[in-house]
Amino acid sequence: MSPELEVLSSSPLMHGMGEEELGSLLSTMERRIYGPGDRIVEEGTPSDCLFILADGTVDIVKGEGDQAVLINTLEERGDFFGEMALIDILPRSANVYTSGETRILAFPKQVLTTLFSRVPRVQMTLVLNIARNLSLRLREADTRIAELSRGG
Repeated sequence: MSPELEVLSSSPLMHGMGEEELGSLLSTMERRIYGPGDRIVEEGTPSDCLFILADGTVDIVKGEGDQAVLINTLEERGDFFGEMALIDILPRSANVYTSGETRILAFPKQVLTTLFSRVPRVQMTLVLNIARNLSLRLREADTRIAELSRGG
């Protein structure tokens, strides 16, 4: 199994996909390598790509400079970000920076859209897994809001 296929197989975004679907995704993938402190995604720019972490760590940051707030840190192989590019047409909602040398598998939206017309099961599975992830995030946000409301 290729290293890229191993990364895809480990991603919760790909849960439920067989080797054939994963192989079709590999054909759309771009390998990208970033250095420490590089910005992968800029808040406010068009959403045009889905990213899966192959190796390294990324910080998701809302705002800039003194207004910057760390939202999340992703460090597990198979973690993903930029998935909203497949769901909505709004600009990026946060910046994403590397913490060290980082390898990313990038999936341009335009290329994925072409793949979806050929292999609709890939689109269906991705959207379902994105919905599951968003549901989990919403539940976590609800819990955090409740804690803050209680003074925690």
